[in-house]
Amino acid sequence: MDFKPNEEQRALASAVRDMASSLTPKDEGNGAPTGPQPFDPTGWSRMAEMGLLGLPFSEDAGGFGASSIEVALAASELGKARVALPYADAMAAAAALDAAGSDLLADVVGGEKVVLTAFGEKGGVWAPDQPTRTATGSGDGVTLSGVGVGNTDLSEAHAVVTTALTDGELGVYLVEAPSVDRAVATFDGASAVRLGGREVLDAALALGNVAQSGEAIGAMEAALGMTVEYLKTRKQFGVPLMTFQALTQRAADMYVGVELTRSAVLFAAMALAEEVDVDAVSRAKYLVGTYGRLVGQEAIQLHGGIGMTAEYAVGHYTSRLASIERTFGDTRYHLARLAQGVGDHESVDVI
Repeated sequence: MDFKPNEEQRALASAVRDMASSLTPKDEGNGAPTGPQPFDPTGWSRMAEMGLLGLPFSEDAGGFGASSIEVALAASELGKARVALPYADAMAAAAALDAAGSDLLADVVGGEKVVLTAFGEKGGVWAPDQPTRTATGSGDGVTLSGVGVGNTDLSEAHAVVTTALTDGELGVYLVEAPSVDRAVATFDGASAVRLGGREVLDAALALGNVAQSGEAIGAMEAALGMTVEYLKTRKQFGVPLMTFQALTQRAADMYVGVELTRSAVLFAAMALAEEVDVDAVSRAKYLVGTYGRLVGQEAIQLHGGIGMTAEYAVGHYTSRLASIERTFGDTRYHLARLAQGVGDHESVDVI
């Protein structure tokens, strides 16, 4: 399988790189901001103008006819630039709209409407297919009750995609103009539109995880690059740190982790371009969690004290990787998912 991007994909990555560099959080004197940031409508509009919000969707649906591969490549550049916008979350919501053939997708692709997800539970474990939310009614008279937790501030969202049960049956629902308090959406008899069942949820989470895994690759690459450059230039006892074998071996472990994860993420993206493959996505997410932690921690350790300062980007990348690891199911969740299906295969590839 050829993982090398073609000419069009390289051009896309280059264009996103140029755009994303202008959206990198700026140091205003106390270090560049990290963690959750206020929604940036200007940055969102620029992403929409470039077509990033419609990459994997057909032209008939208002998209640009690319695929999940381009989503992963674009997200990688956003991750390198530390762009603090909910791209992966929006991709998950848009995938649900696309699977249901919703007319709202065109507004999402164009940037006129922001639709995000609220699959989580307040104070509960990640189990989007076992929500405490309930739905009643049918057709145009569906209403939702309960609380959904998103991955980011939902204040700027025009609508949210969430899950609920009706007599034990799972459904994916769209709720417009939700009542939100930061990342928590409260559905107290809220009017909703049913988008579909488990197949819609799988499609949404698959694309969302591929997008955020692509972002993780960008962050891991940037952290590795900064670390290697630091080992080349920083001197101890009059010689560069790269001359110490133990340090170069740790940097080599980081490199191996980045390349293994990149291969898994690109494989998942290529598989998703053909059909929804939840196992490939879970394998990629497992490696993102495992090696993202390794790369982030080693980057800080090899930089020493400077790696922990607010002015230095290594800590910011590590913080973002930790957040990605816990979004749309953490490492243990995806490992358990894969373990449950081991008996369905005569032989199993470890990676």
